[in-house]
Amino acid sequence: MRPLAPCLMSAFALTLTACGGPAVYEDESFAAASPYEARFVTDTAATCEAARRTLLSQGYTIASATAEAVRGTKVFQPDDDIHMELEFNVVCAGTVRDTIAYANAVQTQYELKQSANSAGLSVSGVGSLSLPWTSRNDSLVKVGAETVSDPDFYGRFFKLMESHAPRVGAQKPAQRNSSSGW
Repeated sequence: MRPLAPCLMSAFALTLTACGGPAVYEDESFAAASPYEARFVTDTAATCEAARRTLLSQGYTIASATAEAVRGTKVFQPDDDIHMELEFNVVCAGTVRDTIAYANAVQTQYELKQSANSAGLSVSGVGSLSLPWTSRNDSLVKVGAETVSDPDFYGRFFKLMESHAPRVGAQKPAQRNSSSGW
C-alpha cells in the first residue's frame, strides 16, 4: 500500500495546479520590441525632466523625481463606491548615444466597504443593556492591481513626451528658409 501513497500525492498535486488555470507569467513575451520603452536624443536628466513635465501636463501628482526616475500618480472615481489610482513610473537609462525611457503604469482599484457597529452597556449587578447607538464605518479596501499593458496608452505618453525632448528617429518639422519663405 505504501507505493500507492506517492502516486496519490502526485495526482492530488497535479489536480490542484490544474484548477488554478494558466500562470500569469505565461503571457510574458520578453520580445525585443516593447511598448514600454522609447529612445530620446537627450541625456538622462533631460529625458526624465521631459517625462515629469508630460505627467504634470496631464494632471498627475509627482511623488518623486530624480535625474534617473520619475513617479507620478493620478486618482479617479468612476463610481460612488469605486476609487482607482494610476501610478506611472519612468526610468531613464543612458546609453552611449542616447537615453531610453522605460515607462510602466499600474492601475489599482479600491472599493468602499461598510461595517456597522452597535453599542452595548453592561452594569455589574444589573445586567447588560443594548442601546440603539449605531455607527457606520466606511473604508477603502484594495481589491486589485494590474500593470497597464495597452501599447496605445504608452504610445500616447511617449508622443506627448516628444514635445519636451526630441525622440531618436523622429522627423523634425520643416523650417522656414528666409530667402524663399520656407
